[in-house]
Amino acid sequence: MRKRKYFTSIILLTLIAVLLNGASIRRAVERSEKNPVPKGRPNYDAMFADGKLRIAVFWGWDHPRDTIMGSFPAFETLNGKRLYHKGRPVLIEIGMITQINEKPKSIFKSALEDKTIDMVIYSGHARYGKGMAFESMEDIFKCGNGDLIEDRHVKPFKVFKATSEDLDTTNFSQNYKIVMLNCCDSQGHFRQSWTRRFKECGAPIELLTVEFPVFNIADHRRVLNLLRDVLAFADWKTIKNNYESEIHKRKNHLIIDSAYNHTEADFAMDSAF
Repeated sequence: MRKRKYFTSIILLTLIAVLLNGASIRRAVERSEKNPVPKGRPNYDAMFADGKLRIAVFWGWDHPRDTIMGSFPAFETLNGKRLYHKGRPVLIEIGMITQINEKPKSIFKSALEDKTIDMVIYSGHARYGKGMAFESMEDIFKCGNGDLIEDRHVKPFKVFKATSEDLDTTNFSQNYKIVMLNCCDSQGHFRQSWTRRFKECGAPIELLTVEFPVFNIADHRRVLNLLRDVLAFADWKTIKNNYESEIHKRKNHLIIDSAYNHTEADFAMDSAF
């Protein structure tokens, strides 16, 4: 009888300890937007004005090798090819940077500042709103919005302030550009900090972010969907629908924030509006 009481007491104390330290408590991820449907289309005239479409694709730290390798054939096929926009040839140039490149974070910053690059795509970890991870889990392009965030990559979980010193020293040019952050931005941390910086620089940049965790196993499909749609001169609604068509475990929402003032011509071919 005593042994049974002793054993029962141990179980009760263990359960109390677990409940008190919050080990079983995981906060639900919230959506900060109601999945708005974007209007208009990318500013293809501005992107192709110099006769080139230059795209920089960055795969973040710890990205699955199979996912990266899955994009090679398409990139190799497209690189150096030409498309025609309004009767004018446009040369396609695609550069791919991974964690094995030397100083990929510095290359990322340079690509964001380079006025000749039309699209910058990052696909990988977001470190719970801290920033993009490159050579290692701690090699972060810091671009948070100043919130206190819980880092769940370590146990016990740690709370840190998501600062933005790397983003704040990035000088975006006055040239049109699309920036896609294909990483978890479930509570809009990056959407707040990046659009703030774009406005400070007066940069006409279209920002693409993703709500709900991005599952890396499908990242290359989503990136390739985006490139395919841009090469087909698709509107934002089509781009969003095709991105979200890749569903793995849960549906992701592609959120498009525009710093570019669309004209009526941008909506002329969009029958939905």
